Parts: sequence; C-alpha cells; structure tokens
Amino acid sequence: MKKMFLLVISLLTLSITGYSFDTSALQISIWAPSAQVIPDDLDISGLKLNLPYGSNHKVTGLDLGIISRNTETSALQLNIANVSIDKFSGLQAGLFNYSGESSGVSIGVFYNAVESIGCGLSIALVNVSLEYRGVQIGIVNYTEFLTGFQIGIINIVRNSQVPFFPIINFCF
Repeated sequence: MKKMFLLVISLLTLSITGYSFDTSALQISIWAPSAQVIPDDLDISGLKLNLPYGSNHKVTGLDLGIISRNTETSALQLNIANVSIDKFSGLQAGLFNYSGESSGVSIGVFYNAVESIGCGLSIALVNVSLEYRGVQIGIVNYTEFLTGFQIGIINIVRNSQVPFFPIINFCF
C-alpha cells in the first residue's frame, strides 16, 4: 500500500512540474477539458491515459484509453477512437481512426479516415482519404489520388484511368 501511494504521488508530481515547461510526462483524463490533470492546451511527452475521453494539443509517446483527441500526435495510439486533427505519425489501433494528415500504420476495425494525405499502411473495413501513398487494405477503399495499392472488394481511386477495380487496384 505504501509503495502504491508513493507511485501515485510521484506520478502527480511529474505531471504538475510540466506546467513550467508547457509539457508533461503524464496525462490522466476523465473528461476533457474540465476533468483532466493537465490542461488540454499543454503538450504531453510520455503517457496519456484517456478514461474515457482526453484531449491535448500535441502528444508524443503512448496514448491509451477509450477516446483520444489531439491536434498533433506522434505516438502509439491504442484507443477505441483515435482523432488527430492536424497530423498523426506512428501507429494507431482502434475501432475508428481519424487524422488530418497521416504517416505510419492505422489499424481500425471499422473505419480509417485521412482528411488530406495519408502515407503508410491503412487497414480497416472502410478506408477513406483524399490522397494515399502506400497500401490500403479493407472491404471498401476510397481515395481521390493513389500512389500505391488498394486491396479489397471495392477499390476506388477517383482520379485514375481505372477509377474502380475489385480485389486489387494500383496506381503509380
């Protein structure tokens, strides 16, 4: 019991010292922005726990929980829903993933969406992007521009000589 108490005090101390540097090593969030240890406008470099919902400007490190919303993310994101408004790089895994721009691996059970350019590997039942550079694997894959491959039942590349092709579609 004494060790657990010391661990909790140490983690809270690490979180509070982040205020002076505009960053923190630990974020514990119940409901952003009102019920979280660190304000949502500060950066997290370390561990972010979303129990159930957390939001921060920039997150680097490990992002775990139920729903995560960040402006920029360079992390391993393991949540039911991952949202990175501007940029994401790293590995996302969840039921739903959304990013403004994506670089890395996105594994969504149901849905991956990239508002602008996605690079890397995207695996979900439905993958949607404006432009994708890499591989999309899913039942339905949709993009406006593609440099790479789509593997799925319905593969759509709107700006291509072959805009629709089942099973595998590619464009270089």
